[in-house]
Amino acid sequence: MNLMLPVMIDLLLSFVIFFVAFQIYSVYRRKYMLWFLFALFFMPILFIYSWLEWRYLSAISPYAILIYPLIIIVVEIATIMAQKNLLKSLKMGEKVEYSLLLREDVALVRAFEKIANHLIGKISLFIGVKDVEDLLEECIEKYPILEGCYIDTNEYFKTDVMEENLGEMNYERMEELCKAFSYFLARLIDIQAALVPYGEIVEELKREVGKIDVKIVKYFVPFTLFKIVLEPIIREYKGEELKNIRMMVDVEGIYINRKGGIDYHRIYDYDIITREDKFVKFLERLLVSLGGSDGVRKRITDNLRKLPENVKEEIYRYEFIKKLPRGILDEEKIVLASKDRLIQELVEKKEKLEEAYSRLAQAKLDKMKSDFVNIMAHELKTPLTAIKTYTELMRKGKLGRITKLQKEKLDRMARNIERMTRLIDDMLQIPSIDARELELRKEIFSADEMIDEILAEVEEMAKEKGQEMEVDMEDDLTIFGDKNLIEKAIKNLVVNAIKYTPEKGKIMINGIRDGEYAHIIVKDTGKGIPPGEIERIFEPFYSREGGAGLGLAIAKNVVESHGGKIWAESDGKKGAAFHVMLRMRK
Repeated sequence: MNLMLPVMIDLLLSFVIFFVAFQIYSVYRRKYMLWFLFALFFMPILFIYSWLEWRYLSAISPYAILIYPLIIIVVEIATIMAQKNLLKSLKMGEKVEYSLLLREDVALVRAFEKIANHLIGKISLFIGVKDVEDLLEECIEKYPILEGCYIDTNEYFKTDVMEENLGEMNYERMEELCKAFSYFLARLIDIQAALVPYGEIVEELKREVGKIDVKIVKYFVPFTLFKIVLEPIIREYKGEELKNIRMMVDVEGIYINRKGGIDYHRIYDYDIITREDKFVKFLERLLVSLGGSDGVRKRITDNLRKLPENVKEEIYRYEFIKKLPRGILDEEKIVLASKDRLIQELVEKKEKLEEAYSRLAQAKLDKMKSDFVNIMAHELKTPLTAIKTYTELMRKGKLGRITKLQKEKLDRMARNIERMTRLIDDMLQIPSIDARELELRKEIFSADEMIDEILAEVEEMAKEKGQEMEVDMEDDLTIFGDKNLIEKAIKNLVVNAIKYTPEKGKIMINGIRDGEYAHIIVKDTGKGIPPGEIERIFEPFYSREGGAGLGLAIAKNVVESHGGKIWAESDGKKGAAFHVMLRMRK
């Protein structure tokens, strides 16, 4: 019996813990919670088995004790799986453990519950809780989403059953929830307004709304605007005056009842912007119906300024006050407009300064590059001329007889000297082309003939790689400019396409009329250009796979000096297309 008592106590506690865990899971329904629940399920089994093993099983078999470690292993595995799912949810950014505390739908329901309990506590002393229960039943019948709400034995409005059945709610369901609760609160306020001055109700509501979490206060903006800002003014009118106001202030989704209360709950059927517009329309018509006096505007302004800080921050954040009619929150509008204008001016000045600095830095850098390249090219060309001269004399035997091996080496040297000479010539073309000299050399020539000449020069390069060259040029397509320079620019694009296209690939050259321009397109089936490099490929000395990196820079220099445009397109995966736009005529 001494052993039986602690076992029974432990068994009872394990059932209580499992029941509490199950209640938490039924509300939040997280996968990792299910694993924890599974682990807790085996705890009562463990205590029950300990009692069975003590009383019966140990006498039957000595191996019965092995069940203990097996149960512990199962519990450990379930715990590990729970931890694994929890970590996975965190990595995916779901923040499940955070959502447990801050789920919007649960927080929203509890905020409405607190306001409703405040109102019920005020009116139940006068009318009894039975009328409140009848009102709640009416609201549930009208809005079934309130199913599960009830008045408990202590005369408190409770939503715990409703919370258990909520599950995950989307935006539309949240709006439906607001619509239903707003209807319920409006009915409670109408009852209280028949018992006490509405001014007292407003002050109490302000305190209650001021306690709402900023995370969900956006859902209470319509409640505060209609019930706290405008309704105190409307409820001062009675009889024919109120009837006239009700007739004149007619906005779909908003209704003034016979007591002067505003039924606004249907406004949740619309998006936030439409709600704001409807409130402004309602306010404008209300001002007209009340004569539009400065006194009324001042009262509305005062009511808005006295709203709880959490609501004011929400309203001001969305610049809602800019839409309000003249005479309402004018000072705040001026401050907000001044702030916006100041920020805009600062942004514009910052952008202008950045642009000016960028242009200045780029101009300075371009000049430095141009001067450096020009000086280096000329400095290299002088000794290279001497080297080339002596190499030619040695190759021709002018400086004595040479062996066959020496001639082969000199031939290779001559080819490299020629290559370096072409490179230096290319470097000299990078600085801006003299506009006056260029104008003298411009002519109208056939684009088709130019492409034929380029293909004749690169034919061997393409054949070596087994590449197909496809040309499609419009008839009588002409270009106005320096033929030699433009031909070199287009040739550089074609050579570049051959270089970056694999064997058996394809290069396509197209020429079309584009307004007053000839549009030349060089496409390839290579590996493409990464997005991050598409803007840099025209920079001097920039090369993706070795080489001098001057071909595209020269092409850009030539095309832009002719008043044309050049750009590249690529998806970064396969192939690239280079576009050149040049004038067809003078």
